[in-house]
Amino acid sequence: MKRIVFVAIAAVLATLVGVAPAQAQACPPASVGGPTVADMTVRGTTVPIKRITYRNGGPLDPPHTNRAAGISARNAPLHAKRGATVITWHVRYGEGCEGTLNSLTTMPLGNTFTIRDLGKPAKTYTLASRTTVPKGVVKRSWFRRGGPHHLVLITCADLRDGVFRKTMAIIATPAAGQPTPSPSAPLHRLPSVLTAL
Repeated sequence: MKRIVFVAIAAVLATLVGVAPAQAQACPPASVGGPTVADMTVRGTTVPIKRITYRNGGPLDPPHTNRAAGISARNAPLHAKRGATVITWHVRYGEGCEGTLNSLTTMPLGNTFTIRDLGKPAKTYTLASRTTVPKGVVKRSWFRRGGPHHLVLITCADLRDGVFRKTMAIIATPAAGQPTPSPSAPLHRLPSVLTAL
């Protein structure tokens, strides 16, 4: 009887904090993916950012957790003056493990968030545009090395029958005001860059 009461109380407490008992154990921790090199705060939630690289020119892989994001070591560093900084995250990492940055997919354009490169002051960015394209199709401007600096925040979209069919890219510019890439930039198919999101 005592065990039943204890389990019932635990379930109620888990419901009050918005986490199912099984889910809290199933989702990989934020420590997955190596050391934290930066963090991003969106709507009061701070998410660690880990360094990621292409695997032999293959997919750009976010850390294997819904609780952290990855920054590409092959693109512009955070707070660069020129080029694109590419950050990716899993919009969902298994059942019940929704991405902690998912609010970026619905926040109104013009809203802001902050990124802090460890050891440096936080910098504010403004959501400038949001684009959804078929999986594997990207705009070259997302990965450009020249021009005013911007962030490209990439994740998967359009989950159907257990498969993500699209890729979402969110462009964010320094809040001080930098022009965004031209929305008319041509689409290109690049080799398996986003297949693992």
